[in-house]
Amino acid sequence: MPSPKTERDLSLQFPHEIMKGAAGYFSKVFSDHFEAPKHFFFMSYLTCLGNLLANRIKLESSLRTQPRLYTIIIGESASDKKSTAIDETVIHFEEIFGDKFAYTLGVGSAEGLQKKFKKSSSFAFSTDDEDKSPSLSLLLSLDEFKAFVMKCKIRNSILLECVNSLFEKNKYENHTQKTSISLEKAHLSVLGASTVETYERIYDSNFITIGFPNRIFLVVGTGIRKHPIPPPIPHTAKKIMTNFLTNINNFIGDHYTYSIDRDAWNLYSSWYHALDGTSIHSKRLDGYCLRIIMLLAANKRLKTITKEIVSDAIKLCNWEFEVRMVYDPIDADNEIASMEQKIRRWVKELKSCKEYKLKQKTNANRTGLWIFGKAINNLKMAGEIELDKEKLEYRICNRGA
Repeated sequence: MPSPKTERDLSLQFPHEIMKGAAGYFSKVFSDHFEAPKHFFFMSYLTCLGNLLANRIKLESSLRTQPRLYTIIIGESASDKKSTAIDETVIHFEEIFGDKFAYTLGVGSAEGLQKKFKKSSSFAFSTDDEDKSPSLSLLLSLDEFKAFVMKCKIRNSILLECVNSLFEKNKYENHTQKTSISLEKAHLSVLGASTVETYERIYDSNFITIGFPNRIFLVVGTGIRKHPIPPPIPHTAKKIMTNFLTNINNFIGDHYTYSIDRDAWNLYSSWYHALDGTSIHSKRLDGYCLRIIMLLAANKRLKTITKEIVSDAIKLCNWEFEVRMVYDPIDADNEIASMEQKIRRWVKELKSCKEYKLKQKTNANRTGLWIFGKAINNLKMAGEIELDKEKLEYRICNRGA
């Protein structure tokens, strides 16, 4: 019998109307020949494109937004052909760009990731940086996302911390007596696959506390049985796809800065201010929207960000919000609400309480310190509790009693 989440999946229809340009053509051709959903190919293409252009395009903004995605494709079973979409897309990019499209099929440690980055520097595209030092770009392609997570859980491993940090930064350092990790100008993208059941149970509190799940862009779908033996891709279609991707690369060149049309800016601004900031599921979606805006524009070789591009990116991010609501590995919003209730009860019962005692009473170490921190901040912002800065104790606010 399907789980409640599976039953709700039927309403999560990917916004197919956004699949345009080079990525749209690629996804149509490959979905006609393979059984993976069309949008699996589309999002795999955008992720690979983000890896190719990671250090070469940016927005005309003070933000340092980069078009890199941490994409995880999930399906009910192997029949959804998640890995097929990933493998075929990576092969397509590799066939065209060779070693300049740097990727690895797995990594066991932060030290191993550093070695892969250093190897990729030999083939780095030039940039407009003043120091002219190589800017490293690497795609972490994971046929089994679970294997990566298990590596992160190894005692004393800093792989999770490293990959988590590189989502928004291009620098990571960790030095001990035995090892030394030092990454500069490192642009990491992730493209992986997982079953629904595995993804929902895969994380422990370390992943939740560090905020790793909201760095992931989840792509869900179900494959359709079509061809027992897929026919070959026509030579004409292959040539068109090659020309599309080559033209994008040539159009961007060594460096390209995207300006944003006024109508496009207004549309994004309206969406940004309307975004539900109280939900953990909306965390980092605004940043993801900007990343996708750049990718969709490059995908169509546009000179500026148009209203249509922003509209398509918003549709995709709204879909992602719904996906996160269904497939979140923990029911974060309800977990936070539950923790808020526990904190209210104990602070009221104890009159005043130091934080360590409150953590003990609410079992925060088992539930997750991130959940605890989010809940206590919510209560403080709502004026229900306050911290006595002299005694370092929490108490009920008079105005919230």
